[in-house]
Amino acid sequence: MTGFATAAYRYEVALRVQATPEHLRAHLPATVATLEDTEPGWLRVEVRAERLDWLPPVLAALDRPFVIDHPAELRALMRDFAARLAAYAHRTGPTTAEPPEPGT
Repeated sequence: MTGFATAAYRYEVALRVQATPEHLRAHLPATVATLEDTEPGWLRVEVRAERLDWLPPVLAALDRPFVIDHPAELRALMRDFAARLAAYAHRTGPTTAEPPEPGT
């Protein structure tokens, strides 16, 4: 199964997450990510992906502190995702405007 997680893809993502392996595996199975113990309480996560747009909601769903080591594009996607969530949280009623597309 880890063969899928180590295959060559467009992006090689590396991040560190303060979580248990069990918690991470609930969101990032072995077919998607490899895990490695680094410092106490933190795991290094490596993901190979053709696209990055699916990762911000997954990382948010972890609800754990994390650090994105690379790529920088993922940091930008996370900032955009967080801004959209913050904008949605400030809404007080329905709107007819469509939400912006990710990355815009």
